[in-house]
Amino acid sequence: MHADAIVAAQFQSQHAGPSLGNDIDNDNDQQLDLLIDAIESAIGREGTLVMPAFSYSFTKGEPFDVVGTPSAVGMVSERFRTRKGVLRTLDPIFSFACSGPLAPQLCALPVEECFGPDSVFAAVHRLNAYIVDLGCSLSRGGTFVHYVETAYGVKYRYKKIFSGIVLMPDGQRVEGSVAYNVRDLTRRSEADLRSLQSRLIKEGKMRAAEVGRSRILAVTASDFFDTAWKMLDEDPLSLIEEGVQV
Repeated sequence: MHADAIVAAQFQSQHAGPSLGNDIDNDNDQQLDLLIDAIESAIGREGTLVMPAFSYSFTKGEPFDVVGTPSAVGMVSERFRTRKGVLRTLDPIFSFACSGPLAPQLCALPVEECFGPDSVFAAVHRLNAYIVDLGCSLSRGGTFVHYVETAYGVKYRYKKIFSGIVLMPDGQRVEGSVAYNVRDLTRRSEADLRSLQSRLIKEGKMRAAEVGRSRILAVTASDFFDTAWKMLDEDPLSLIEEGVQV
C-alpha cells in the first residue's frame, strides 16, 4: 500500500472489529485501539484513514452534534471517532471520522448532498482511495454504491431534503438542510452487491486476505465506481434485490 494512501475502512457490525485478530476477543478500548493502530501502521504516517461515523441524525429528527453525537455504525468507528486528533465531517446523516494529512480538507467540504459531487464520497472517488472492508463483504452493503447510483441517476432512488440543527465543533448552532438520495420503498430496492463483488474479484480488481478469523477485502474507489457503472449500463437493476438473480 502506498505511503500516501487514503483508506476508507468499514466493519460489518458492532462486534466485527475485535474478531479480526486471534488475540483480540474482548470489546474494551485497549483492544479496539490495537486494531486501529494496526490499520494506521499499515497506511503509514502520510496516509489518511477514513471511517464511517454515520449518525442518521436528520433522518431521525435529531440535531447533529459534530463532536458529541456517537457513531451509529459500530464500536470500532465510535472508538476511532473519539481518539485524539481525529476529525469528523459535517454531514448530519453520513458523517466520517478522519485522521491523517487529508483529514482537515475532507472535514471542510460543504454539506449540501450526501452523495453529491462535493461529498466525502466524491472526494474518496477523486482521490482513488482504497475501500477496505474488514470482517465483512460488499455483498449486502457498501455505502459507496449509493454515490455511484446518485451519479448515474438510477430510477429506484430519489432526492429528499432533511433539515435540522448542526452543533459545530466551536459550539455554534447552525440550521441546515441536506439532500439524501433515498431509495424507493415501494420497490425491492435494497442493495445487493453480490454480483458486483464477484465481478470485481473475477476481474482481479478486488484483493482479499485472511487475517485471524476474518477476511479483509480491498478495492480502489475508481475500480468500484467504474465496474458498478458498467453493470448499471448493462442492467439498471443489477445492484439491488429487484434485479439480482439468486
